[in-house]
Amino acid sequence: MKTFFDYVRDQGIAIPETNIPGSWFHKHGYPMIVRCCCCEMTMAIPSAWIDDKGYTYCSDCAGVDEE
Repeated sequence: MKTFFDYVRDQGIAIPETNIPGSWFHKHGYPMIVRCCCCEMTMAIPSAWIDDKGYTYCSDCAGVDEE
């Protein structure tokens, strides 16, 4: 399970750490809003955790503690 930022970097795509323009998501084919595949909560994709198959999870369902 990886953060969205790590997932994108592993794809060889540069991503800004802050202030990501909406056009960046469109240019690289990523939606801005995604749904957790377990609990179906929606979130902005930078908050999502992504598994090796590309499924998105919220931090609770991913089992990570975001402090």
